[in-house]
Amino acid sequence: MSEAAVLHPVTSPEIQVLGPYSPAVRVGGLVFLSAQTGVDPQTGAVPDGPFEAECRQAFTNLERVLRVADSRLDLVAKVTVLYTDLADLGTLNAVFAEVFPENPPARTAAVVTLPGGRRISVDAIAAAGPGAQG
Repeated sequence: MSEAAVLHPVTSPEIQVLGPYSPAVRVGGLVFLSAQTGVDPQTGAVPDGPFEAECRQAFTNLERVLRVADSRLDLVAKVTVLYTDLADLGTLNAVFAEVFPENPPARTAAVVTLPGGRRISVDAIAAAGPGAQG
């Protein structure tokens, strides 16, 4: 297997996972992020209130994993957003535009049922930052 094809799981005590998976994996110059929900890692709960709070928390969680993986939001090439209510599309679009104000990434968004009462799940593919190993 060539070096470019070697998988480098990204783990950190800062990032909690709920199963047997890596929060992110680096392969060559890319970082593949597992889905992030709107659960606040400090409280272990979804923020109370409207969809917007949970949406913002999901993107904050995504940014945290990117940082641990030596990447950042402006290097994100593709985002997949799963959310539970089509009525929240306007809020999702507004938050997305704030998170990615310039050169927004490609995006797939789909309305689905999510476990545990979650209302949003976001994953991404990003370029590795200049200091990333592997």
